[in-house]
Order: sequence, then C-alpha cells, then structure tokens
Amino acid sequence: MLGAQLGVSVGTSDAVSSGAAVDPVMLDPQRSVDVTARAGYLATPSTLIYGRAGYANDRVRTTVVAPTGTTRISENRDGWLVGGGLERRLTDRISARIEYRYLDLSDGDGRFERHHLLTGITWRF
Repeated sequence: MLGAQLGVSVGTSDAVSSGAAVDPVMLDPQRSVDVTARAGYLATPSTLIYGRAGYANDRVRTTVVAPTGTTRISENRDGWLVGGGLERRLTDRISARIEYRYLDLSDGDGRFERHHLLTGITWRF
C-alpha cells in the first residue's frame, strides 16, 4: 500500500516552558502543516501496518520573560517528520488507527522537536 497525505492541525493548549527561574522561555505551536508519504503492508486481511515520512512546517510563538520585559516572536519552522502506525478495518467503509509521529523542527535558533500520538477513524465514501 502506498499513499500520500496533506495534514493541517491547530494547537489549542500545547505550549511548553523551559521551567527556568531566570528568563523563562515558552514555545507555543500555533498551527502545523505536513505533507507525507505512507507505505505499509497488510499483516492480516483487515490490519495494515505502515510507516510515514515527509515535510513539516509549524508556526511557533516564542515568549521570553526577562527583567527588562517580555519578548514575543512568531516564526515558521520547517522540518521533517517520521512515524508509523496500525490501521484496522472495522467495516467495509470504516477503519480505526493509532499512529506515532516524531517531528524535528530545529530550523533556526535552538532545538525544537515534537512527539505526537494520534488516533483516528476513517470513513471511505
């Protein structure tokens, strides 16, 4: 099985903080876009095991709180993602899946990685 996917997601509450007592930094992903290829094989007639890889772009707001004031910068970060998952057919038109994705968005200053665990229901029409 081979396929391609375009994904768009919007984060609502996934900001992370450095936890530093002096000049703390917070990264807040605003939205994510990815274009990936997926390849897999049927482990059983109704179970697909697959891998995924491709391009990712996140819009990230960085906030630094310092004694002199708060600085906010928004930027697009380009990177790549890899992952894999399991999809199980429930009926002829409906399947359920679980997937793990690793994103490396270390473009620009500093290291920025994301780990996603996703679940989903697919309806084929």
